Amino acid sequence: MIAPGVTALVAGISSIGWLQPVEWMTLDLFFRSRPLEPPDRRITVVTITDQDITNIGRWPIPDDLLAKALSHLHAHQPRVIGLDLYRDLPVEPGHQELVRSFTSIPNLIGVHRAFGLQKVPPPPVLDQLNRVADASVPEDDDKRVRRALLTGKDGDRVYQGLGLALALKYLEKEQILPLPGNRPNTYQLGLAQIEPFRGGDGGYENADDLGYQLLLNYRGSDGAFQTITFTEVLQNRFQADWVRDRVVLIGTTAESVKDLFLTPYGDESAGHTNWTPGVIIHANITSQILSAAQDDRPLLRGISGFSKHLWVLIWAFVGVGTSWQLLQANWVHKRLTYGSAIIGIWFVSGGIVVVSYLFFVNGWWFPVAAPVFAVNCAAIICFAYHSYKLQHFAYFDGLTQVANRRYFDLHLARQVYRKGNLSLVLCDVDYFKPYNDTYGHPAGDRCLQQVAMAIRRAVRWKDFVARYGGEEFAVIVPASDAKTAVHIAERIADQVRQLQLPHQASKAADHVTISCGVATVEINAQRFNSGGWSGSDLIAAADQALYRAKAEGRDRVILNRLE
Repeated sequence: MIAPGVTALVAGISSIGWLQPVEWMTLDLFFRSRPLEPPDRRITVVTITDQDITNIGRWPIPDDLLAKALSHLHAHQPRVIGLDLYRDLPVEPGHQELVRSFTSIPNLIGVHRAFGLQKVPPPPVLDQLNRVADASVPEDDDKRVRRALLTGKDGDRVYQGLGLALALKYLEKEQILPLPGNRPNTYQLGLAQIEPFRGGDGGYENADDLGYQLLLNYRGSDGAFQTITFTEVLQNRFQADWVRDRVVLIGTTAESVKDLFLTPYGDESAGHTNWTPGVIIHANITSQILSAAQDDRPLLRGISGFSKHLWVLIWAFVGVGTSWQLLQANWVHKRLTYGSAIIGIWFVSGGIVVVSYLFFVNGWWFPVAAPVFAVNCAAIICFAYHSYKLQHFAYFDGLTQVANRRYFDLHLARQVYRKGNLSLVLCDVDYFKPYNDTYGHPAGDRCLQQVAMAIRRAVRWKDFVARYGGEEFAVIVPASDAKTAVHIAERIADQVRQLQLPHQASKAADHVTISCGVATVEINAQRFNSGGWSGSDLIAAADQALYRAKAEGRDRVILNRLE
């Protein structure tokens, strides 16, 4: 009951997004902790740094210098060039020269921004040639980029993202084309089965999943790709094989231009933020698609829906089982009951992180915060229930499940100092020793259990029933006069008779009966001030009444009033 209940609670909390930031932080930590992968030799990034801008002397880069750089790159036969610079307006001098470069380089793809608040038109010439892609990158609420937009629709026109457009152009030479997958809205691209991101995948809840998106399985940030500075390209100071037959991306990494984004690699715990240039993000998207299609590198997928709830439920069961087993074992052996259970839950929580990380390394995003929260909630409930059970063991009789003598003494001590009438009924099972001798101790235990149940049925909800000792029971009857107390005692005796438990050795009847002694007292200021008043006086009076009931033949009720 605990595990499904906790799972439902976690599902409700997750649905309103409270755990989502923690899931994102954990995913980011996984990226930073993963072993570094070798650079992708299919991709080269031409970086425009602050030093390049200083060398040129102005920003944006004039069209003639951009045309010159494109010419130098094209001369070394790259498979495709991606220009991650917005060039919708002329930047003289040299605009016509740049237009000629756009026209004469057939494997050049420019960019625009079709989505978001700030839309940027494409270069007109490349738009006419249908060689433009979208440079938008989806950002989460914490402004980090964890998803890639492969395609998006603007009106009647569908645009490819820059990373996808470059990857597909590269794969054309390998004769790898996207084909319909075995499920709706999926595609087969070489070795990769591509499925769209859904708003509840992994640690997301109700995320924007418009268009066709993928979870970004970054290869890395700095050092993941071969880089050449823009100045080196202008001066032709680079190796030809850094460009030949590769994807070449041109974009700015200058801090002054501010084409920078937060990614999982932007660790703020070190006191500073590492920003990732947009061109590096597009390089990662391209690399992810190429690596999946050609190298069978796993795409990052997140479980969702029923699978996510089942994942949490499994760990909730583990948390309950671990907590309860450790609590029970340590209680029996008198060790540190809660300390070891807490350590056990820490190990389970750590196990969730380790197992989720192993899944992540193999391309699956399993939530971490939700199951850890479920495990700890389940443990807390187990602790509370175990504490309740310990209290129950301390104050209740294990055989009859009514209060024990210790609890009776505590309750009576509170009642004797409340003004008003107070009554006590002492009950004794008639000839119980002969019953045990005749039917055996197991039958005697069952007899006491049934008698206790009969007493509980006979009393009111506010009356207190306890096992006083052996075959004796006590009932505290608060705020009641002698007539009411006697009536309750008679009801008890009648309920026991109705059990019709055979008792051949009884001298009172042929079935089990009970004798009751009732003591009643009025507690007032005079009794308080007497100094000698205590619960033992009431017990003694009830015991005298019980003795008289036994002496007069048993199976009866005798009243004794305290004056």
